[in-house]
Amino acid sequence: MPTDPRGGSGAAPAGGPAGPGGAGGPGAGGPGAGGEAVRAVPTATYRLQLSMEFSFTDAAVIVPYLATLGVTHLYCSPVLEAVDGSAHGYDVVDHGQISPELGGQAGFRRLVTACRRAGLGLVVDLVPNHMAVAAPEPANTAWWSVLREGAESPYASWFDIDWDSPENPGKIVVPVLGDALGTCLARGEIRLATDEDGAWVIVYHDHVLPVAEGTADPDDVAATLERQHYRLCFWRVAGTELNYRRFFDITTLAGLRQEDPDVFAATHRLILDQVRAGAIDGLRIDHPDGLADPEEYLRRLSEATGGAWTVVEKILEPGEALPDTWVCAGTTGYDALNRLTRLFIDPVSARAFSTLYAEITDVRADFATISRRAKLDVLAGALRPELDRLATLALAEARRRRADLTRVGLHEALAEVLAAFPVYRAYVRPGSAATLEARGHVVRACARARESLPLRAGEIGLVEELALSGPPEFVVRFQQTAGPVMAKGVEDTAFYRYSRMIALNEVGGSPGDFPGFPAGHPHSAVHEFHEANSATQRAWPLTMTTLSTHDTKRSEDVRARLAVLTEDPDGWGGIARRLLALGERHTDIEHGWPDRPTNYLLAQTLVGAWPLPADRVRQYMLKAVREAKTHTSWTAPHPGYESALTNYIDAVLDDRDYLATLETYVASLVELGRQNSLAQKLLQLISPGVPDVYQGQELWDASLVDPDNRRPVAFGERAKLLTELGPESGGRKPPPLDDTGAAKLLVVARALRLRREHPQWFGAQATYRPLWASGSAADHVVAFSRSGSVVAVAPRLVLGLRRGGGWRDTTLSLPEGRWTDLFTGRRHDGGVAYVLRLLRDFPVSLLVRTQ
Repeated sequence: MPTDPRGGSGAAPAGGPAGPGGAGGPGAGGPGAGGEAVRAVPTATYRLQLSMEFSFTDAAVIVPYLATLGVTHLYCSPVLEAVDGSAHGYDVVDHGQISPELGGQAGFRRLVTACRRAGLGLVVDLVPNHMAVAAPEPANTAWWSVLREGAESPYASWFDIDWDSPENPGKIVVPVLGDALGTCLARGEIRLATDEDGAWVIVYHDHVLPVAEGTADPDDVAATLERQHYRLCFWRVAGTELNYRRFFDITTLAGLRQEDPDVFAATHRLILDQVRAGAIDGLRIDHPDGLADPEEYLRRLSEATGGAWTVVEKILEPGEALPDTWVCAGTTGYDALNRLTRLFIDPVSARAFSTLYAEITDVRADFATISRRAKLDVLAGALRPELDRLATLALAEARRRRADLTRVGLHEALAEVLAAFPVYRAYVRPGSAATLEARGHVVRACARARESLPLRAGEIGLVEELALSGPPEFVVRFQQTAGPVMAKGVEDTAFYRYSRMIALNEVGGSPGDFPGFPAGHPHSAVHEFHEANSATQRAWPLTMTTLSTHDTKRSEDVRARLAVLTEDPDGWGGIARRLLALGERHTDIEHGWPDRPTNYLLAQTLVGAWPLPADRVRQYMLKAVREAKTHTSWTAPHPGYESALTNYIDAVLDDRDYLATLETYVASLVELGRQNSLAQKLLQLISPGVPDVYQGQELWDASLVDPDNRRPVAFGERAKLLTELGPESGGRKPPPLDDTGAAKLLVVARALRLRREHPQWFGAQATYRPLWASGSAADHVVAFSRSGSVVAVAPRLVLGLRRGGGWRDTTLSLPEGRWTDLFTGRRHDGGVAYVLRLLRDFPVSLLVRTQ
């Protein structure tokens, strides 16, 4: 059992390949294991999105390919029973069952057996924060019991329900009706029926709700409803009166109280049994910030799993650190993703992009202003019930203190403080003194709130005191609200309202901040990257790293191509102006729809992901404008605006002049974008941490936000290409950067196999050392060594490199020894090496010491 999940005795031990594909290694095997046992800690993972269309059986079929690719662990989306037809598995309805739609227990066992035969371990996504309460309601037996029995249900403690809400005392709000209750009753849409066991139920379309014992009146549906422990109502009522905690603003995902040991035990029993049996080797924890006490949860989970490798979906804002008291291996890698993206953004172009953005879109506000406004919008709309509940708690405390503060004033103060909050949450634990970092987040947010609302200084002062040392319920609920405000206000609203350079609009990213300094400056993106990698190796050496996930706003290859635009602000400015000018003839002249910010977002999206079928463009852009909530939204769609947008998309994609301009410019970017893609991929795979490859990303992939990034993957094509690449010792010339994507597959496979064969060079006991180039193009090199045995060399700002005449006199000091490039087979001596020679045959270099 690891003494520290961040490293120590939990580190991957040294060992060579074993079995077919060489994916074996020491560790614990599971039931039905037919081959080598696996390591307890991955050297690399491969993420698969499971669904009805891609089941356990489908995953088992590709296991040999993944083993040959070089990962040591398959990493799956949630496997527990979810709502019927779930496309992702995060809407669990039964924690005691493996998903029947994915193949059930038998299918899961077959997948585990396939993994063991290939020497792979298994990492599974776990969703502790919430569970689904959607139709059909009987699927969730815990929620069904609470609806039927109210606060007396043995499952009432599972859910965070406000039974004392003044609008709905003693009742759960169930906002599923398509119209007002009276209207639905008058139409006969709600009826009493009996289920297969003869019990009375309320039926509304596909919704089936229980009837409390002895309360049914077959002749009076309305009277029967009045006697229930729930209030059946119009779906819009949730916007003001919802009285249970949920996941963000999704009413059909009810929050779970994992702070209750009984709830933890019941909802984790099956997964923990699989961990103890050796079927599951590691866990990914979804949305830990929604929990009452993430630190205590992770401590309890580590004890229950015997210290299994566990990473958390914690979104770290720039400059924020993962709490060192958390018992886990680290995050799921968004922090690494954003550092890598920034390496390829040219800091010199920040002003030019800001000027261009203001000129084209007439948006003058900076991202901080847009973000604050977006947070206030979601607090006034989708998250109003959460804000109201906090205001009620604050008002009770104000009256207890005989402070003459009003609900309105406290409501305004709370909204402004939450809008000013710079991170997902400050980890203040009730009854304990806040850490300096946590106190700093709260104090600074309150200071900014006072600047915006000077007349509410008294109310803000109370909020500050309560957030840091108030009653436990307020302390916890304030933090549980701050996260959804960040997620819905920034990532799901502001990111779609602000599109100066959309490669920066990524989960955990900072769209308002270009890298501030060139490479030679001590605060440049290159220095930031090396310092962060060094810190990761010291503190969180087994954290996950990634470049794409099921939640990223666009794939790694789209961001890589978009980054090239920052090296060409004048050229891109001319193209952008022309594209928008050509598109003017396709707008709705009467209304000016779509607006110019939307058209500029579309132009960047097309340049980043072209070629792109029209249906995928329409799907993405409709989601983007609904998320922005400026002209239309998910809850209040504007048919006129959306029709104008889809007409515009269809028209520009059928406009010869528009397409000619787009395709000519994209053609000049493709190879440069692919060089960026190879560079960031190599750096991710060799940097400290456990790299994850998201499904399909071993080839070029131009995916946009979900559901686009969850499309089926052609694994047969990938397996064939991998076979054609041949073994490392084949001495073949590396493939060109053509449309097949073989060049990227080469980088991924060689790097992953190296990690698997020599885990000691990359694990908790490994070392990391930046290597600095000299010469006229030194700013264009990113290089480092791992444990004195591996060197990664990658270019950056490749358009500027080309325009500057290439590498010329640029050199890199390699550690002493004899080195072989795994991509080209070339050999190099230690000491001063010309970068031109290192990168002559391939855009990136992975050197391994051979002597």
